[in-house]
Amino acid sequence: MNSPGKSSNPDPYRRELLWNQLWQALNFASKAAFLLLLTPMMISQWGSIGYGLFALASSLLVSMALLDGGIRSLTRIQMADAAKRGDSVALKRIYTQGLLTFAAVSLAAVVLSALLSLSGCLTAWFHLPKDGASILVLTVFCTAILMTSILALEPLAAKGNLSTLKAANTCGALIAIPLCALLVFLGAGVGPVIGVYSASMTIPNLVVAYRNGLFALLPWHELERFHAGTALNTLRAGIWYYLTTVSLIAKSHALTFLVSAIAGPAEAGIFYILLRFSEIISNVASTSSETSLASLKAASNTEERRAFFMQSWQHVALFSIQGALVFLFLTKQLLAIWLHGEITAPSWIGLGLAVFGLSGAFSKVAINSSMGLDLIRYGATAGLGEALLGILGAYSGYHVGGLTGLLLGGSLGVICLIPIMKMISRDCATILKGSLTHLWILPLKQLLPGFLISTLILWTSSQHGSLGCLIGLSLTIGITLWDLRRLHSCKTQSKI
Repeated sequence: MNSPGKSSNPDPYRRELLWNQLWQALNFASKAAFLLLLTPMMISQWGSIGYGLFALASSLLVSMALLDGGIRSLTRIQMADAAKRGDSVALKRIYTQGLLTFAAVSLAAVVLSALLSLSGCLTAWFHLPKDGASILVLTVFCTAILMTSILALEPLAAKGNLSTLKAANTCGALIAIPLCALLVFLGAGVGPVIGVYSASMTIPNLVVAYRNGLFALLPWHELERFHAGTALNTLRAGIWYYLTTVSLIAKSHALTFLVSAIAGPAEAGIFYILLRFSEIISNVASTSSETSLASLKAASNTEERRAFFMQSWQHVALFSIQGALVFLFLTKQLLAIWLHGEITAPSWIGLGLAVFGLSGAFSKVAINSSMGLDLIRYGATAGLGEALLGILGAYSGYHVGGLTGLLLGGSLGVICLIPIMKMISRDCATILKGSLTHLWILPLKQLLPGFLISTLILWTSSQHGSLGCLIGLSLTIGITLWDLRRLHSCKTQSKI
């Protein structure tokens, strides 16, 4: 890759990529610890149906991102643009309108969920046990507060300081582990656990907002002038960003509700565990793509855009492909070690998880990059096509091959991203280097030896029981860290 010219300074960006990836890894570790430590306890205390209800509530917590109406991404992009212009007045106005609009939408969602619960629709649609609908309403309320606190941190994200947000999220997840474990141990139900978990995730965000003086950005006189028209204008401006959120949720956590509608909450609980596994690839490994929103928007020329994109893409590819290889070979063994045979892994589930996770990571890179390059209309359209094809594939795949078929079928929509990939290649092009191959394939050649070595190690370790799996996993982590060090060396960043 051509090194950026003097006008670009990729070193701070690379440092933020590293810190962002580090905090995301720690964030994943904290949430993985929650899943690993509490899932056996929850299944033991609540049974498969009770745990299925918790899975639905947890997926609803993630699916509530649908409420943001594109506000979060729009706020980040507009604040980055205002900061670039040095327009502090516009920056405050954008921040205030984003927060108030989201609060209004959240209130409407809480009211709607309560009405659906009282009418019995939620219970009938998803085969919920007694009090299951009220727990989902509680989840909507708690998540609305949590997401508002996350939106309050967008000024930091607009500056490219995503690692601070990830640090706050990690602290919340760590706090939640002992508190929720104690509740489950004492015999508490799903509702109290969801409430305590949400509070644990919300409070660190408020602390970070206070310590960074973000509340001072709120011109309180805007409250009196805020009205429904302001909210509608904000939502209208963010419609394309919102559609990317719709597509993201539709092809991931919304599938938990699809499984529950087809086969009940117990089966949905099993799928939820597999989905969380796949997110190690689609979310954790692809976190570097989130830096593309602000960095590509702030880039002053094509050379900078190309440099920033390729640094992000190489990070995502490194972690996501290595993660996919781990699940391809070790999924059944890892499940057996963890749950002691309480859940029977479907056939070829490792292949399903690897493909599903990779498709999610690849989608995030394409969609996030389209936002930073002002291609959001085309990115959102491609994302919707991906989601629709993915849902149809997941529904058909489940009836053909169970949960493995659902994961493989749900990955089919990735082919809809080819047009936006071509546009990204064009906008990040240098002379004769605007093709898909030069932007998406060639940057991975320096990572290929590590992938091949990991494949051999993981295949071998999968044949030697639990100890072999743990050794293979450790060696793969070592190879990944070695390649990460190479990516951050000046020599490997100089050219492709």
